[in-house]
Amino acid sequence: MGFCDVPFWLDVTLCCGQVFRWERQGEWWYGVARDKVLKVRQIGGRFEYANVDAKFVEYYFSLDVDLQGIVDSFNRDAHIGKAVKEYWGLRLIRQDPWECLISYICATYKSIPAIRLMLNKMAKKFGEKTVLDGLEFYTFPECKKLAEASERDLLDCGLGYRTKYVLETSRRIWQSNFDLESIKKQPYSEAKKALMDFPGVGAKVADCVLLFSLGKTEAFPVDIWVKRVILNHYSDKLEPELAKKLSARDSLSSGDYERLNSFGRNYFGLHAGYAQEYLYHYERMTL
Repeated sequence: MGFCDVPFWLDVTLCCGQVFRWERQGEWWYGVARDKVLKVRQIGGRFEYANVDAKFVEYYFSLDVDLQGIVDSFNRDAHIGKAVKEYWGLRLIRQDPWECLISYICATYKSIPAIRLMLNKMAKKFGEKTVLDGLEFYTFPECKKLAEASERDLLDCGLGYRTKYVLETSRRIWQSNFDLESIKKQPYSEAKKALMDFPGVGAKVADCVLLFSLGKTEAFPVDIWVKRVILNHYSDKLEPELAKKLSARDSLSSGDYERLNSFGRNYFGLHAGYAQEYLYHYERMTL
């Protein structure tokens, strides 16, 4: 158990689309992080946790970062100001890079409930079972387990065409003993390029993994929601031809992605990824 004396909003942090395998039971949230099952809850200003120590909780929920300083660095217009005011306390979770990578490969063109179902099926089939408060949980599969999995087993988990990407990426990482953590030391552009070398990892997946697990807060993932935010509130800052082109179609080409990604990083700065998450959640909740 413990107290949280820094700005933090647990529910929003867990519901804003950055993690997929947390579930609520009554007042408590239960989740699996790396090899640990933990439960957390927040009642007023009191933040409580169990089955892990304070150091783990502080690191996992980024309670050790200066949220006010981060927000001050990008809170430069009325719209982002509204998003921050509405969801103040949202923090980026420091996910395990391996789980984050596979999760976002699987997340392509899927809803959050569908992603959760897919990942839970994989964990149940290939992970290790553990029990907390009489509830069963499964750790995320180790790289070796997925590298040695059959296509049929992964298809049974609902991966569909993503099966080949998960298999190929898992095998490449396992066979080469590639250390995802080592990417943290690389500059953003080099780290992104390294991730995009893996099957199934495009620009958006790479940006999500960099932002949510590798400490690159300048990463600015762009999806349809973020595109909508930019067109609705920042189109005057884009080239007129680009804004017109983006407004005329729903999909995003790779070139469109890079332009919007570049805009986000240049406009919001070093912590553009935090700005993105506030804007993304605000847009989805106020539709």
